[in-house]
Amino acid sequence: MQFIQTTQIIQASQTNQIISTEILAQAQQQLKTKGWVLLRDFEHDTEKFSELVNCFCSKLTFDPAREFTNNTTQKVDAGIAAIGLHIENGNTPFPPDLVAFYSRKSAKTGSQTTLCDGAQLYDAMPERLKQLFHSPMVVSRNLPQTLWKTYVANEHPQLNDVAQVTPKHLQELMDMLPGQTGEINEAGDLHYRLSLSPVLSEGSKLSFANAIMGPSFNYEAPCYEFEDGRVLTEGLKKEIAELAEQFTLELNWHDGDMILIDNRRVMHGRRAIEGDPDRRQLVIAMGSN
Repeated sequence: MQFIQTTQIIQASQTNQIISTEILAQAQQQLKTKGWVLLRDFEHDTEKFSELVNCFCSKLTFDPAREFTNNTTQKVDAGIAAIGLHIENGNTPFPPDLVAFYSRKSAKTGSQTTLCDGAQLYDAMPERLKQLFHSPMVVSRNLPQTLWKTYVANEHPQLNDVAQVTPKHLQELMDMLPGQTGEINEAGDLHYRLSLSPVLSEGSKLSFANAIMGPSFNYEAPCYEFEDGRVLTEGLKKEIAELAEQFTLELNWHDGDMILIDNRRVMHGRRAIEGDPDRRQLVIAMGSN
């Protein structure tokens, strides 16, 4: 584990705290080269954070289990335990390209956000792990009716109201990306299966970027299976987590910090929250170009 150095942060000057076009260009460049960028000491509030995200995303994605803070951002609330490394919405058919966080109020101790470059992690993996995860996996879980309908309302190109969602819209959304199946039970809940790749590519760069080690705070824990039907074991997840720790950075938040993360390359997580959990106020936004 390493701490983030000040050279990895774009910091406002004392005389100019506005996020200018030049700052946006620097942020875009750092996203390309390092996979994330942190902006510190700039003018900030939830609306300015929304404006920042809209500069990088033409379409926003939402988590149906999260509470909204405005019409483009949501509250981060995932208990107080440590959270494993993951990409956001990694168990869905359309994970966002970008995930961003804004610290309205930071914890005094603990609760650091963790960042791990999946490209570095993949390169360091022994060949047996590379071969194992090179093929698609199947993730399955049950989703309550309220959650899957909210997700469909957000992702279906012809919908914007959860009250309009029907099983037909769900099927239309699944037909947009092969490898999805789902059955709705009498209670209206969905048993869902999705084929996904745990290794993502951007150009010639391969990244171990997925939600295998991630949380299930608001959802039923998913089951992961390899192509041959073998279930991913806790022992294998622990082995990957221990290797990932060698490439994991810790971010101690400052009030007003805003971070942009390439969600197809860099996984994020959190150390356990210490002290008063209500002091930490983190906002999330995510989307794609």
